[in-house]
Amino acid sequence: MSASQDEVNTQHQNHDHYFKDVSRLKTIDVYRVLDLFGVTDPCLQHAIKKLLCAGNRGAKDKTQDVQEAISSLLRYLEMQTENENEK
Repeated sequence: MSASQDEVNTQHQNHDHYFKDVSRLKTIDVYRVLDLFGVTDPCLQHAIKKLLCAGNRGAKDKTQDVQEAISSLLRYLEMQTENENEK
C-alpha cells in the first residue's frame, strides 16, 4: 500500500462518520445525502441543499444561494433559542 493510500485509510478511520457506503446506489442526489447523514431539520436541509448546489441551478448565482443558506442557518439558530427559552 502506498503512503498516500495509508493517509487516506487513516483519515477514513479517524473520520468514519463522514463516509457512507453508497455502493448499492447508481447515483445519489441532495435528498439522498440528507437522508444518509440523518439531516432532519428543515432549516439545515435547506441550507445544505443551497450550499451543495450553489450557483448550479441556473436561477440564482452562487452568492445568492450562499446568502440564502446563511439565512436558513440563522433561522435555525433563532429556533434553537426559541426552544431553549420555552424550557
